[in-house]
Amino acid sequence: MATKKLIVIIGATGNQGGSVAQVFLQEPQWRVRAVTRNPASAKAQALAARGAEVVQADLDLPSTLSSAFENANVIFAVSDFWGILGDPANTAKAKDQPLNVWAANHETEQLKGVIDAAAKVPTLERFVLSSLSDATKWSRGKYTHVYHFDSKAKAEAYARETYPELWKKTSVFQAGFFLSNYVSLPVFQPQMTANGVAQFVGQLDPDLKLPFIAAEEDTGPIVKALVQEAAGKNVIAYREWSSLRELSKAFTQATGIKAECIRLEKGQSNLSLPPELSRELDENWAYCNEFGYEGRDDPTIIHPKDLDSPPQLDSIVNYFRKQDWSTLFTQEK
Repeated sequence: MATKKLIVIIGATGNQGGSVAQVFLQEPQWRVRAVTRNPASAKAQALAARGAEVVQADLDLPSTLSSAFENANVIFAVSDFWGILGDPANTAKAKDQPLNVWAANHETEQLKGVIDAAAKVPTLERFVLSSLSDATKWSRGKYTHVYHFDSKAKAEAYARETYPELWKKTSVFQAGFFLSNYVSLPVFQPQMTANGVAQFVGQLDPDLKLPFIAAEEDTGPIVKALVQEAAGKNVIAYREWSSLRELSKAFTQATGIKAECIRLEKGQSNLSLPPELSRELDENWAYCNEFGYEGRDDPTIIHPKDLDSPPQLDSIVNYFRKQDWSTLFTQEK
């Protein structure tokens, strides 16, 4: 019997890493090593019950990555800007700079540690890095405060410039706009009007085409394709290339609730946010409106359909059908 290959998954209990783990646990020729800060968590134990080797490592302690990566054939690396930003333990660490600026710099350093460790793995055949477009670069310096995009792009550039041999084995996975945002995050959740209309409110152009992804379902199939194909791919990952206006129609089709898009002007928000974070999100939406979520001028970008073996992914309508919207609003009778 041929020796099974080993995929090591950072963030295996999260949306992206969890999806990768679920896919590769179904592949008999692969072993899955799930990397997590807390092997005792319910999600980690569920992975172990399915056959994953669960190991402890911490991106804040790069020395813990060496043993986690030992004998890896593939490494999938993902980071979490919003988790860093939302961790109360990090508030005091920002000191004299805005917390989101500190969080972005910290995320870049975490990913550099992962890249340094991955470059030392002699068995490595493929490194898949979860990243996002370089907003500063592709806006030609117009939008320099989209920190949660640029933090990942800086780490990607570090890998390309510092480790040419690792880069030859690397493909980049750019996660699209999370559909789960509309379920779990107040800033995106549809708002019900008195006459029973669900409003999708935000600064994005309702007719702008966006890459919508169900990260917890779609990441694994797309990463599997990247692992099976030659390195050097930079894929913008999504299940449907759709506009917010089309998204609202999909919501109506799924739920029977009438929906519409409401575009806010720059600086307007349906949430109260710290000034620096408000500026980051304002520039994020402006960057998407003007230059595309994926940085449309980036000549290396490919779409899932451009992969040698494009995965078959579900629809936005079906994603919305599966969600419990009762906690958000009650449909008018």
